[in-house]
Amino acid sequence: MSKIKYLFVFILPFILSACQTTKYQTNVSVEQQWQNHKQVLAQINSFQVNGSIAHIGTKTKSYGRFLITQQSENYYDVKLTTPVGTNILTLKAEPNYAELIDNNGARYQDINVELLMKKISNVNIPLNSLHNWLKGFSDDSQADKIDNSGRLSSTSFMQNNNKWSLKISSYSTYTYKNQKIDLPAIIELSHDDELIRLKISNWILR
Repeated sequence: MSKIKYLFVFILPFILSACQTTKYQTNVSVEQQWQNHKQVLAQINSFQVNGSIAHIGTKTKSYGRFLITQQSENYYDVKLTTPVGTNILTLKAEPNYAELIDNNGARYQDINVELLMKKISNVNIPLNSLHNWLKGFSDDSQADKIDNSGRLSSTSFMQNNNKWSLKISSYSTYTYKNQKIDLPAIIELSHDDELIRLKISNWILR
């Protein structure tokens, strides 16, 4: 017993020191996890994502399904349908050009994808930064709030003279280039009295 007692007294300081070191490393690692996470997110520019969408304004509420296919950072397609699958609109966007086709087959074009979407569908959404907020990517140290797993939980940003608030309340884990990556499962975008809520069912990464 005396040998066991001596051994315990001898190693106790090392155990306490290790615990303190681990605690310190954990506190530091949240920021490092976020930096590592951003590096991977920055590589993801080709994907397909689908789910449900809700748009809540001061006087109206609308619900539907969405399918977003992004070929590269500035080239993407959006398809919106009703909850039962009836087509609402399809949107094709590329630099300085956007085309929207409504449920009657009418085509509309504009050089500004956000103005086109607002004009035809009456939905205001920051599409010009879609490739960032949809992935949960931001690079604003003043506005970004990070969760305990080193992922974006909320931020705010200016776009077309509008201030948007972004909140990501849930993530799901996927595989990208043989490594695990957490991507948003529930996103809320708000501006003034408008709220857009995306519930993502699945990500396909390319």
